[in-house]
Amino acid sequence: MDVRTLVKRYLAQHTPGFWAWAVSTTVLGILALLLITKIFLSGNDLSKEAIDAGQRVLVHIAGDTVDGNARHTRRAEAKAPDVSSSTIISKDGLAPAPLAAISEQSDKGLIPIVGRDGTQPWKYYARPYTAQEKRPVVAIVFTNLGLSRPLTQDVLTLPHNFTLSFSPYAGDAKVWAQKAREEGFESLVDLPMQPENYPLSDPGPYGLLDDLSPADSSARLHWVLSRFPGFVGVLAPENEKLTANASVLRPTLVELAARGVLFVYLKTPKNGGVEELAKSRSLHTLAADMVIDDEISNAAIAAQLQNLTDLAKKQGYAIGIAHSYPPTTETVVEWAQGLSAQGVDLVPVSAVATRIFP
Repeated sequence: MDVRTLVKRYLAQHTPGFWAWAVSTTVLGILALLLITKIFLSGNDLSKEAIDAGQRVLVHIAGDTVDGNARHTRRAEAKAPDVSSSTIISKDGLAPAPLAAISEQSDKGLIPIVGRDGTQPWKYYARPYTAQEKRPVVAIVFTNLGLSRPLTQDVLTLPHNFTLSFSPYAGDAKVWAQKAREEGFESLVDLPMQPENYPLSDPGPYGLLDDLSPADSSARLHWVLSRFPGFVGVLAPENEKLTANASVLRPTLVELAARGVLFVYLKTPKNGGVEELAKSRSLHTLAADMVIDDEISNAAIAAQLQNLTDLAKKQGYAIGIAHSYPPTTETVVEWAQGLSAQGVDLVPVSAVATRIFP
């Protein structure tokens, strides 16, 4: 058999497969290019849909700054409508926000400050509560709100004595906080802080870290405090490590107290020093007793809620931290309906502060 015959036979056997491979590769390449183009041009919409569905979205951006500003905030701020000039008219006795006399214009935006007449923001913006014969009280704070639209909307249907804490990284945190206050909810703002497994987990560009200078920590704190008006305090994440080092956290706690803002954190065996510091300096800190939904099941959450109720009966008050998981919102509604029959009141977190800091 000559060479020409061999070549013809080889081409007859392999050419169709080659062209099939070439065509399929080209088509896949075009589809991938179209997908990348769509993500590039409409990434905000795709991310928003994912976040609204309760999914976690990770975005990698090369570089640490955008136009001289720390990354992560440029796009988020652009999506949030400007409501800084409008007054939030609230129901259920909540005062309008913001109040100019207890607000200060910083380079990050409007932040709270104690008024010249001594008015403290946490008291002025608090949801009113009238104690009934010094009954035991329980406060539940929902955290990480604003990051998922459906889950945040579910929490807004709960009884108004729950306290809502919004993530400062939520692009429309200001809008959510305004809606919550208009509905009659008291609010906090989540304070990003260095987690136990840092740097594997990152608190974001405005997170407080143990190696920051006091000036840098203060600048980051101001950004968090400027995200929306009308909150009574800040909430530390449950996995943070800074409260275990009271000396590092001291400048932040002192500034929060000077601004008339509460600091709420989860009490652990490691961070008893914060309570001692708070007592010695008359700082307004509140130690939450437990996270009620570490185990996400209706039965486990119900058991934790009962533990919290029993603790309130024992010490006069108790604070729990919750997330906007569907089993959590379902279980707390049923629990809240039967709470009064146990001789315990559900109250906003400021009511606990009022009992501790009259």
